[in-house]
Amino acid sequence: MGMLRIMLAMSVLLSHLPPATFKFMSGALGVQGFFIVSGFYMALILDGKYKDVGLFCTNRLLRLFPTYVVMMAIAAVALFAFNLTATFTRDGMVAAYQNPLTAIFYVAENGFILGQDLLYWFKLGPDGALLFDPTGAPPTEALPAAWQPLLVPQSWSLSIELMFYAMAPLLARASTRTLILVALASIALRFAGHLLPVDYPLWQGRFFPTALFLFVFGMLAHRALPLAEKLPRTIGWAGAGLLFALIAFLPLADLPREAAAWLVYLAIAAAIPFIFAAFQYFSFDRWIGDLSYPIYLSHLIVIAAVLTYEPPQPVLVAIVGTFALSALLLVLVDRPVDRWRQARAERAGRPITGPESDNQAPASA
Repeated sequence: MGMLRIMLAMSVLLSHLPPATFKFMSGALGVQGFFIVSGFYMALILDGKYKDVGLFCTNRLLRLFPTYVVMMAIAAVALFAFNLTATFTRDGMVAAYQNPLTAIFYVAENGFILGQDLLYWFKLGPDGALLFDPTGAPPTEALPAAWQPLLVPQSWSLSIELMFYAMAPLLARASTRTLILVALASIALRFAGHLLPVDYPLWQGRFFPTALFLFVFGMLAHRALPLAEKLPRTIGWAGAGLLFALIAFLPLADLPREAAAWLVYLAIAAAIPFIFAAFQYFSFDRWIGDLSYPIYLSHLIVIAAVLTYEPPQPVLVAIVGTFALSALLLVLVDRPVDRWRQARAERAGRPITGPESDNQAPASA
């Protein structure tokens, strides 16, 4: 599972790296794949590990926020001290905060994350006002996208994760039939976007109700885990190899976007219980997987440095630099906080160590 999470993170990194001539599947599919994996892990850790919903929610926040806050500080220093940014300019950032109400709004959005996904539905007017734009039109210098003043703009997916975390304890207790009905309702709402005057990629990618079925797919996949654990591990190994090949070489298939998306969704949901059963006791695989969250949060800053300073072998430098920064974040930030989270769970009488530990759960896409 750790390698799967790394492959999904790499799909996002490569999609944002202009010099890369070879791409994995799209970054959007990488994020949506993370949502499925997240649903699987939340069902796993809620299955007898967290009876206290408050402890579950606070431990999930502790999983997300410390690394995010540190990365936000790094992004602020990179932007204002070195003018390093892959998504906006320093002058544009300053201009966005000149409107007092907008400035308060962005401070709140940067600090609390929730709602960042909805910023993709807005443009930023010349006076700093937010202008609703459901067309998905590319940002311009006159009308930048409302998400651009975010210090860590890829954290929009964390907003969707937070909304799922709020529902996860309830969904984990639901019957399989109920989960299927929730998934079908979400899918129907997703396809309804074809009938609405909105940009369909925006509708299906930046709106929690139309993404909910991905998390539910993961939760349904968890219910196949008892079966997967009874079967030979070679099934999980084979499934991992096929899934990794799909992630890496999907662009070569040149499938229609919607067909490619559903192939990825179904393949990940079908494979993850068998992959987890095969690799759950491999500590190195778990350690590698834990790099996926800092990779997701840090890669744009490293890419900004590569695009600004144009080193030789820019793709290699971007990948190695991202992994190096991610390893530092994991060792210096995530691991100490994780020990605190484990201690909180143990004090509550619910240790969460071993293959079902929630430090395996992806904090995001």
